[in-house]
Amino acid sequence: MTLKNTKSELDTIFKSTEVYASARQFIIVESKNIVKACRESITAAHSANVAIPGNQDDMIKKSYEKAEKAGQILKNLQKRMKNDYGKFWRQNLNEYFINAEQEIVEAFSLLAIIKQEEIPSKDIPFRTQNPDSYIKMKTTVKVSDEAYVFGLLDCVGELKRVIMDSLNRDDSDFAKNVFIDMQELFKKLEPLTQFSNSFHYLKPKIDAARYAVNDAKKLLK
Repeated sequence: MTLKNTKSELDTIFKSTEVYASARQFIIVESKNIVKACRESITAAHSANVAIPGNQDDMIKKSYEKAEKAGQILKNLQKRMKNDYGKFWRQNLNEYFINAEQEIVEAFSLLAIIKQEEIPSKDIPFRTQNPDSYIKMKTTVKVSDEAYVFGLLDCVGELKRVIMDSLNRDDSDFAKNVFIDMQELFKKLEPLTQFSNSFHYLKPKIDAARYAVNDAKKLLK
């Protein structure tokens, strides 16, 4: 039979492609939910920053809840890819995770700076609901190198708004502290410009972050 080998090969290709297409579609759908939750977290964080002292706690709580929701969706998504797709899930599907993961980095990093706490590492800690009780337990979700860098660069841009809002509520001391963090963070990220050929869209993001730092510096003069 002249097509014996071809049939076997095409059957294998069809099955692997079917698995890939299914995984890709699932990631795309869940990523939209992650991005939505992160955007809500960032909006709540900014609202907390502009709130009158004493009225900030509720918005900070909401911001954390939305960021933690996004973290749990991502953690579940990664676990499913490991189980359904196999050990090469990160290698083969990473490009579809980047947007969601960088949004999570941005949300948690913005919260950390507003709270004047440590920016998280790639292993982002958060709390998740224990299914057997009302108590939340600690867990982590890990993001890729690219998502971590992009998320931090996006956070630099968000910090310009934090500084503007802080100045508008006459809290120049906080604005100056945030600018110090903003400037130091950008100094750590800027040298990555030399690897622009390795990361798509890296240079435009670094340029945008640089403009944000310069604009914030002018606001504080």
